[in-house]
Amino acid sequence: MDRTGRVDQRAIDVGAAVAGKPWENNGSPTPAEQRLDEMLGQARPWGNRRSDTELEELDVHADPHDPEQEVRGEYLTRRLVESPEEGGWRPFWRRSAQPPVICVQDSVVTGHLDLRAADLPYLLEFVRCRFEQPPDLRQAQLGGLVLKQCRFPGLRARNLTTGNDAVLIGCTSVGGVVNLADAQIGGSLELTGSGLHNPARRAVHADRLNVGGALLAMRTRVAGELRLPGAKIGGNLNLCGAALRNRGRVALNANGIRIAGSLRADMELHQGGVFSAAGLIYMPSAYVSGDLRLRDAVLEPGTGPPQRGASKHGDPVSTLILDRGEIQGDAQLDQGFTSGGTIRMVSTRIAGDLHLSGARIDLSWSRSATDSTEQPLRAMHLDGAGILGNLEAVGVTLHGQLRMVDVQVSGSFQLNRATLVGPRTDVVLANRIQVGSNLDCRDADISGTLHLQNAQVGANIDLRSTHLVQPAWHPHRKADKPALDLRASTVGRDLVCASGRRTFNAEGEVQLRRAVIGRQANFWGCHLGAGRTNAVNAFGLDTQELTMLPTEAPQGRILLRQAHCELLEDNAALWTAAGGVDVEDFVYDNFAKPVELNDHTRVRQRLAWLHSTSKGRYQAGPYDQLATVFRENGNEQHAVTVLIEKQRRRYRAIAGTSWRPLRVPVLLWSLLQRVTVNYGYQPVRALLWLLLFAVAGTAWFGYHRLDPINEEDHPVWNPFLYTVDQLVPIINLGHDVMWRATGHSQWITVVLIAVGWILATTVAAGITRSLRRER
Repeated sequence: MDRTGRVDQRAIDVGAAVAGKPWENNGSPTPAEQRLDEMLGQARPWGNRRSDTELEELDVHADPHDPEQEVRGEYLTRRLVESPEEGGWRPFWRRSAQPPVICVQDSVVTGHLDLRAADLPYLLEFVRCRFEQPPDLRQAQLGGLVLKQCRFPGLRARNLTTGNDAVLIGCTSVGGVVNLADAQIGGSLELTGSGLHNPARRAVHADRLNVGGALLAMRTRVAGELRLPGAKIGGNLNLCGAALRNRGRVALNANGIRIAGSLRADMELHQGGVFSAAGLIYMPSAYVSGDLRLRDAVLEPGTGPPQRGASKHGDPVSTLILDRGEIQGDAQLDQGFTSGGTIRMVSTRIAGDLHLSGARIDLSWSRSATDSTEQPLRAMHLDGAGILGNLEAVGVTLHGQLRMVDVQVSGSFQLNRATLVGPRTDVVLANRIQVGSNLDCRDADISGTLHLQNAQVGANIDLRSTHLVQPAWHPHRKADKPALDLRASTVGRDLVCASGRRTFNAEGEVQLRRAVIGRQANFWGCHLGAGRTNAVNAFGLDTQELTMLPTEAPQGRILLRQAHCELLEDNAALWTAAGGVDVEDFVYDNFAKPVELNDHTRVRQRLAWLHSTSKGRYQAGPYDQLATVFRENGNEQHAVTVLIEKQRRRYRAIAGTSWRPLRVPVLLWSLLQRVTVNYGYQPVRALLWLLLFAVAGTAWFGYHRLDPINEEDHPVWNPFLYTVDQLVPIINLGHDVMWRATGHSQWITVVLIAVGWILATTVAAGITRSLRRER
């Protein structure tokens, strides 16, 4: 029937074909059909029809029924496609631009209801009806469709077109497919409260479905696959309180879906039911203009445990796959969100925030700990994702790997109070991650390795009160990986590995090799190392302030080789590290607590620290660096003390590596220099020794007068001038050539000449060093 009310001959042909007999031979109407004729004749618009209490309600789930409630599908087909004028029906009551409503209720539709390719400008309403065969609405054009509390073995509605809503409220589909592929729904599609059962098969087949409004499936129960690939939803896709069951297979296939509103699959507000899915939610290349809401949702894996030899790039126990997706709002997987499989969002773009706070993702059921060290299963896989807002994962619990390689987070990344369980694996793999603000991981319990190689963090990395235990095992090197790996990372402000509510504990190595920290690297009140490797590897670290104040001696080596900082703050516990402290080429400009001019105790303490950490090896660099710090702060005396100790260690090292007969002479020579001139760093002491030898020589020669070489010159003997002439090589008073030394005096003269040369050159070198400010 066209819009003028005239009969469409094609629709009549379809109806006749369905009935299988001529129109006039369809038989007499049954009582239910007569009542239907009467009801059709009194059809009223939606919201103004007669009360349901006037008819006997049909229990659509009970097999027994009153025969008078039966309506032949062929008869109903004929009555729906024929003209109201031809059927003698009274004209439909119309309201502005709304189609008439034809309501069929409390009926059992036997046979085949075939409205294929029919053009019916009505809103068809079926209330508490049971269909023995799937209604056929393929290629049909309807004003609207309502099925309320109906039961049917599937629905054949491929290419269905409705001008208004298509509603299936409280319906039950058993053993068949609700086929809405390529359907065009002018309004909203509502599946609220329905149960669609076709286990292990497709329960809803809606490929390329086009819905002008929202798709509402609150509290819907689906046993089988809900297929929506390529669908276009003009409003929200609402699955609040729904339950999807297709265990071991795909529960929701929404590949390439485009949603103009939000995807809501969280708790249903009115009845409090949570969304749950037993099977895979498959949504690659999805586009959501609003939010993705899965708060309080419960997801079970789509497949069983992974098979040996499976690809390491895949996630065989995924519950949600949203690769290459785009979400214009927030992605909310928090507030009790639970998943037994991987949440995969590779290369997905989120314009808002990603919320994971309070979520729990547990893959511990799927593989033994031995297998997981070789190929850890991923709790979340976010490689290449872009998050324009914040990533909030406060209080999240993950049993499995958090993989975030090449992820960009424009805001902050919050992992406070998180529990990440992946012992002996890379529990967090976030190499080359970029965070615009803070990366906070306070009060967290992390079992496994926290990988942040080449990370770029705009503000702080805060690991205050965090415990890092059971670091990953390197199968090729047969050694532990670092507990925290920040190799070649850049931190805009601070790295905080300090105590707060509890002690910061790193059971394995803290790897800071070639890292750049803008302001401070803070290791205050921490517990470092487990004795198997380095406690801290800060080779080439560059920072303004380095605070190393552990509560106890680190159980491993502290490697500061080639590191640089402006301010250094340390304590005795650091320098008693079990593996020593490697400070070769370590450059620091000053101490956080300056050493006062009269504080000789701290100087001796630092010298003892340098000696204890060298393990008997001679290292000149640490002493030179310490002396440079003292000198640049105007504390020349402390610098000299350090350099004297350096020379003493140097001669001991030389003696230790020399030929055995030469060891004692080397040590004696060192002792002589230290006693006399402190290795040339105290030239004033050399002057005192010159004076002492001058007095001793004068006294000797005062009692042992020498004979003149030429008596005819009548020289005047002066023991003091003779002694000074021998001691000071750069001064010639003429007495050394006027007198002949014999016997003991001859050897005394030799000693004076040797001592003079040694002390004089020492004084000259010391004065030159003082003037040129050289070591």
